[in-house]
Amino acid sequence: MNELTLGVAALAFVLGAVAGWTLRKPKTLTTVSPDFEREKTLYEAQQQALMEDIQTHLADTTDALETLAKRQVALAGQLRGEPVSLTKETDPEPVEVLAAEPPRDYAETRGQLNS
Repeated sequence: MNELTLGVAALAFVLGAVAGWTLRKPKTLTTVSPDFEREKTLYEAQQQALMEDIQTHLADTTDALETLAKRQVALAGQLRGEPVSLTKETDPEPVEVLAAEPPRDYAETRGQLNS
């Protein structure tokens, strides 16, 4: 190997490194603010509470529809002259709703609060 070959190899290495560095894909570093995470946690808690309310409402509606269907069958039998006794069903004992804890603050869950 002579000087010309070594020079061309070194130049090719340097030009390849420069071309690779300039043509690389840019790397973007992003961070999420604690405020965004806090709002996200609060919205998730609100959504969960809303879903629970909807489930409770649907269960109550289903029970009411079943009661109405039984009453309709009894009244239809009464119209046909069948002996029917309409007894009012007593509701089961009311369910106690436990007060759910409010969602914890993001900073509190991450140990960022100084006590």
